[in-house]
Amino acid sequence: MKIVRASNDDINIILDMKMEMFKEVGSISLLQDNAYEKIKQAYLTLYKEDKCCHFIIYEENRVVAIAGAVIKEDIPFCFFKTPYYGYVMDVYCIPERRRNGFATLATREVLKWLEKRGVHSIKLKPSNEGRMMYEKLGFSNSGEMEKFI
Repeated sequence: MKIVRASNDDINIILDMKMEMFKEVGSISLLQDNAYEKIKQAYLTLYKEDKCCHFIIYEENRVVAIAGAVIKEDIPFCFFKTPYYGYVMDVYCIPERRRNGFATLATREVLKWLEKRGVHSIKLKPSNEGRMMYEKLGFSNSGEMEKFI
């Protein structure tokens, strides 16, 4: 097993895994037309600005898991003394290798990256399956609410 920080050359690997995740949770239909290319361009821009990173876990030269994070600077956080926060995203492990700690390992790497970037607050939107993992990593319910219309 090896873990590597993704580079621009790895974006397609990240996006392929991200699309599998969207399919698996049943939200692929929510994506815009040409979403793959739009996300790719956004990630490449964020990588260049060092505001996004992903880690990839390989097992026997096969990608088994990924995790990513992005620095967000939206309202109201952009007015705080630390005007940004971290957002964990794209945490995915292939189904046949789940429950082996790969997603946790990749997520820990993005948490270290966020800490090095000076982030004081980290958010994420967990799946039901991932909630326990995030709790073990120290995340708690922030009390945010959401309404779908």
